[in-house]
Amino acid sequence: MNKLVVDENLIHEFNTLLDAPAPPGRQKEQVIQEYLEEHTELIPTQNLLNHHLHLETIVSKFPLGTELTTDYLYITKSSDTWRITLVEIESPDKSIFTNDTKKVTTTAEFNAALNQVRSWKYFIEDNKAEVIRRLEPLLQPSSMRNNPIEFHYQLIIGRSKEKNLSVERKKHFRMIGLETEFDLLTYDKVVSWYENGQPYKKLVLRLTGNQYAFKYMHFEPNHLLAYLGPDRLELTREETDRLKKAGYEVDKWREGDLLIINGKCTNWPSLNRRLL
Repeated sequence: MNKLVVDENLIHEFNTLLDAPAPPGRQKEQVIQEYLEEHTELIPTQNLLNHHLHLETIVSKFPLGTELTTDYLYITKSSDTWRITLVEIESPDKSIFTNDTKKVTTTAEFNAALNQVRSWKYFIEDNKAEVIRRLEPLLQPSSMRNNPIEFHYQLIIGRSKEKNLSVERKKHFRMIGLETEFDLLTYDKVVSWYENGQPYKKLVLRLTGNQYAFKYMHFEPNHLLAYLGPDRLELTREETDRLKKAGYEVDKWREGDLLIINGKCTNWPSLNRRLL
């Protein structure tokens, strides 16, 4: 895990982005997602089990079906459980509550975002096997693949200022999270998670057909090439050159040998030769 120190300049830049209007022709939530994927230390992963973030990876725009796509997901595991968290990113400009200060009423935009996440939950209830099949290459080691799999859901939307306008609003927001069993976060909570947690970089994968590929290789992977062969993971020429320079036996990996030793080599003699 690539732990980092908190970067105050990064916080300022992110807050500026949250407050700024979207560029012409762009959706604000897409601009935010691109920024988060380029600065993955900001991405909150509070649903981790004791084996931490699986393969140090999030999966961008993971498709559940032909009409449903998550903004990203991440996987974590313990010795007997897999946990998969699906995340929906909405605009920080969307209000959670209406302007009526006399009663607590959520907005149509917030309700629509909740319904979007609900549609994922309902789809998985009916199509769990197919979703797991698409994720199966990442559910490593294969000896743990039959362990129980639980799905969690997270919605990131709005700002804390209007949510915290009254005690009643804060209670209502919390109750919605408890009733839906969704993790509800404002963007201010995302910043707080970064400031008060242990921020670290993450790899960003995407699913293309039946193969995974890097959307962002923020650092050389420690485990991926020990579990995923070239039939499951596609590398560009630039990524291949980068890994070779870092000591990965990519040519042997392309021939079907997983890099099981230190995540870089196929066997101990290869590693020992590189260390000499």
